[in-house]
Amino acid sequence: MQYSLMNRFRGALLGSFVGEILGSVSCQGKVLGKATLTLPKGGDTQLNQMLSDWSQIATCGAESLIRHGRLDVEDWVLQVGRVHSPLLLLKTAASSHQAAIATLPMALFFHEDQVKLRQQLLQAAAVWQQDSEAFEGVLAVAYAIALALTEKLDVATLIPQTLAYLGTSQTPLVQQLEQVQTILQQGGALDTTLTQLRRDAQRRGNPSGCPNTSIALAFYCFLNTPEDFRLCVTRAALTRYQPQITTALTGALCGVYNSLTGIPVGWRLAATQTLAGVQRLQLADDLLAVWSGVYEVPATDQFPRLAVAAPHVIQPR
Repeated sequence: MQYSLMNRFRGALLGSFVGEILGSVSCQGKVLGKATLTLPKGGDTQLNQMLSDWSQIATCGAESLIRHGRLDVEDWVLQVGRVHSPLLLLKTAASSHQAAIATLPMALFFHEDQVKLRQQLLQAAAVWQQDSEAFEGVLAVAYAIALALTEKLDVATLIPQTLAYLGTSQTPLVQQLEQVQTILQQGGALDTTLTQLRRDAQRRGNPSGCPNTSIALAFYCFLNTPEDFRLCVTRAALTRYQPQITTALTGALCGVYNSLTGIPVGWRLAATQTLAGVQRLQLADDLLAVWSGVYEVPATDQFPRLAVAAPHVIQPR
């Protein structure tokens, strides 16, 4: 189904936000039991403490993109330092799943050109990651988001398309995505998927699991029930495998695919009663405005119902 780019941008950022809350340690038990989004009693202060460092870095990246209309790595790092200087210690420390969260705004902003998307993401990921092979995790998530934004995401072929886009040899992520594709085709359950991916990590000498597993699980949870946001993110949290990152990635994938309207109304209302939730929606709107060529972002408030899409998606009547 075709949705406006505005709703898809909003769905990606708010979906990631909702997923991160659901996957947080303090919310898991009570939230998953009732499948409701219960925000902390401490308000925005406690909520901000629940969000990951990588989510804060992503917000700084979005703000930098909006200011400059392009990826400015130096400005991004400066913004991170202004917001919370200890975050600068994370430079070249990220694993692939963490960098995928940090570069989510770039995936949205450069979605229309696959070549440019790759170039910009590699540049962005290099700030936070040290292992160049791990960049493929960032590329995999961003490519799926780009397909959704250009109305080209086919659930049945997403993983094969993603593997073709990566164009890499049998790396750990490639092998795990291939396993997920096989499990999906066989109708395998979540427990089966988690067991196989854990076993794969142990075989590679990483008993605590590898960062790519969060990305593979996010693909599984999304593709298993792609049109049910609530079920996607709830199952991602139930894996209890790096749940905050896994659920945030699942929320981003499912959110961009189903747009803002696919997120349950109660969850949307709860999220937008917080400053952080409102900020996500505003960042989505401003990112889209700058991407579409608006010179003064505040001017977009005069046109709240503009329909903006990638080339050849909205057809003339």
